[in-house]
Amino acid sequence: MAKYRVLLVCAAGMSSSLLEVAVIEAARRQGDEVEIEAISVPQVAVFDFAAHRPDIVLIGPQVRYKERSVRQLAEPLGVVVEVIDPVTYGMVDGDRIYQQIVQALMGRREEDRP
Repeated sequence: MAKYRVLLVCAAGMSSSLLEVAVIEAARRQGDEVEIEAISVPQVAVFDFAAHRPDIVLIGPQVRYKERSVRQLAEPLGVVVEVIDPVTYGMVDGDRIYQQIVQALMGRREEDRP
């Protein structure tokens, strides 16, 4: 059983609650656990990545313009940053987003190997 900590960056948090449930359910079906914290764009600038280090940051497509600044905050701490595909986000496809999480984190683990 794997456990993933996800930070979800979105515009206002309205659709993110639906997305959270869908991703958590997708992980459960795979025998895994996902912990998701959703924050709005203004909260990113003050989020303490060192104290509350997620495994991955997912950025909603509507706030994709924040990708560079989020990468500057998160990547130096080894946190993976990904933008969610607009269609996947719009369809609230928890299975696909969960697959994105796993693939991104597996890629990181392979890069860490000697």
